[in-house]
Amino acid sequence: MKALQVPPQVGRRLRREREQRGWSLRQTAARSGVAAATVIRLERGHDGTLTSLIALTGVLGLSLDGLVAEVSCATCDGTPPAGFACGECGRGPLEAVP
Repeated sequence: MKALQVPPQVGRRLRREREQRGWSLRQTAARSGVAAATVIRLERGHDGTLTSLIALTGVLGLSLDGLVAEVSCATCDGTPPAGFACGECGRGPLEAVP
């Protein structure tokens, strides 16, 4: 399958979602069936396959289109840390993405 470049903000969002669940890279790899090295590459915004990205979003309970669509702010990646509002876009932690 052809590799695709993952935007850095999508990679950061994947990492944040994984960390919010308290999952290690190995746990995420085992749950998703994606190699830990691939999880690292995707989280860093490097290349990966669509199949790997779909497997990760599925195990994290996200949709691929939702993950990409929600990335609208380069500062907070569309999901500011719990209890905080983003200083750049003003979005709060529980606000819906337009």
